[in-house]
Amino acid sequence: MQALGRGLSRLIHFTSVIGVLAVTLMMLHITADVVVRNLFGIALPGTIAAVSNFYMLVVAFLPLAYAEEGDKHISVEVVTDLLPARAQAVLRGFAYVLSAAVFIAMTRQSWLEAMKKQAVGAFVIQEGWRIPIWPSYYILPAGTALMALVVLYRLATHVTGAASGLRDDTPDDVVVGGKDHG
Repeated sequence: MQALGRGLSRLIHFTSVIGVLAVTLMMLHITADVVVRNLFGIALPGTIAAVSNFYMLVVAFLPLAYAEEGDKHISVEVVTDLLPARAQAVLRGFAYVLSAAVFIAMTRQSWLEAMKKQAVGAFVIQEGWRIPIWPSYYILPAGTALMALVVLYRLATHVTGAASGLRDDTPDDVVVGGKDHG
């Protein structure tokens, strides 16, 4: 099971690197657009389309699973911390099931939408240029599918008690140094 977790971690790392590259490319693209616009009075064609339809989607959705892998999503545990460990574990399992269902539904729906956009060849016109944007519609299902995989994997390790092999591989329900890491 840990080998699967390590493989999933490598995939998450790869998508996170793509997210970092997208931020870098976006910065360079916008900077070049500003420089060219100020020096020559012309805009680089497609800057707005690339930022809003490609870079931002990659930055927002591909690294989604990175936060889940490290158990770093925002959570408020005011009430659950007062519950017995067994009740907390049951609620955590329920949260994994609910999260997986939501991300699977998002993956399915966004995949269907991406296929529709590809079928019609969706594009935008910016400054007289026709820019195909249908490929960008596949970014959302890629990010949500990876997120669903991580949540399902967390559910499996939670139920079986197996070590995860993910970046944050502290087992559920283990208290280390007075802090519950589960």
